[in-house]
Amino acid sequence: MSLVSLAVLLSYVILVALRIDQQTLVPDYAAFYAVAKALVAGGLSASHNLYSLRFQLAATKFLSHGPGHAYVVPFVALPPAAWAVIPFTWLSLWPSFYLWDTICLGLCVIGTFWLARHEQLGLDATPLALALLASYPTYTSLGDGEYDLLWPLCLALFTFAWSCSSAWGRWPRTAAASFLFAFKPDLLLLLVVPAVAAWRRRAVREAVVCLALLAGVTVALVGIPGLLRLPHIESYTLFSRFPPTQDETVLGIFWRITGHGAMTQDLAWASLALALLGLSWAWWHNPPQSSRDWKLALTSTVCLSLLVAPHSLHHDLLLLVGPAVWTAAVLKDSGRSLRWLAGWIVLFNAAILVDASPRFTLPIPITPIVLLLAALVAWWARRSLARAPAGAVSENATGSPAPG
Repeated sequence: MSLVSLAVLLSYVILVALRIDQQTLVPDYAAFYAVAKALVAGGLSASHNLYSLRFQLAATKFLSHGPGHAYVVPFVALPPAAWAVIPFTWLSLWPSFYLWDTICLGLCVIGTFWLARHEQLGLDATPLALALLASYPTYTSLGDGEYDLLWPLCLALFTFAWSCSSAWGRWPRTAAASFLFAFKPDLLLLLVVPAVAAWRRRAVREAVVCLALLAGVTVALVGIPGLLRLPHIESYTLFSRFPPTQDETVLGIFWRITGHGAMTQDLAWASLALALLGLSWAWWHNPPQSSRDWKLALTSTVCLSLLVAPHSLHHDLLLLVGPAVWTAAVLKDSGRSLRWLAGWIVLFNAAILVDASPRFTLPIPITPIVLLLAALVAWWARRSLARAPAGAVSENATGSPAPG
């Protein structure tokens, strides 16, 4: 299985290289590069205009193709995501892109293997990590130079920070994980529920401190008026530049049913509020009691959060690396086979490929349905798989151990 997974991963790398050579449009990374270059050229004052559409269009002058000759999606991530690209702006666009992709792929591999090894999966750790790396979201992330390649490392860093007893070892990992999390926090909005449940854990409180410091720096540089432009440019991106007909979220479903308009946005926001209320109620009435319980509860939460995220693309499903590893740990710890997890990985990839294929036009995308089923099954599985081993002492929700 290891050799097969490695072969598939290498084939993806080759396909990505061919795609880069053949594509006529610049990748999404060009948007990150352009605004980072503009920030360097404009200094601190340029940060106040970061989410101005006029500023971002003007930033395309730093691309080799020039304005009007290249399709560049607007930059809608938080400022730390732009800051991370600034060191790469010393190179021109394409060398910068290749270097960025190489480094991010390396960090993705490190994070995935680190997370899998931490769960003590034994001989299953390597084939599982290779299978996850060889999934379609990795391919799409590489093709466009997406931030999502850094998600496995973010999850691994926080997992190790949670179980670390030394403050000197915990704080750097928590700070690094918080910095990476700040790139695209909108994908994990529902994590506020388990964060409240685990408030007594030092790693959670320290992560909040790190995120608050990042928020303070962001407000100081961008300003509140500058940040208030972000929802408008996000709405412009979704409904003018990139209609979400193939999103893996309920937004994609509502778009196909109700079409373009305010009703689609209102339904999407309502579904997020409903998910937040429902998840809060579920965690309040059935909080996780053991390490296995936490892993399955977090798996369900991440899947549900991706389902109702304001915007989620194929590459964002790299976040499922964490749930896959946590589920594998629960199955192995309870004496179950990993074959069901293998089927789950195949099903997700098949759903994404069908939704992304121009040959199929389905009434609604399949991936959101698979995400919803995964969230429900993981929560339901807590009844049979999350029981603590005989003789173990269960802890309450606020003091239970983290995944791993």
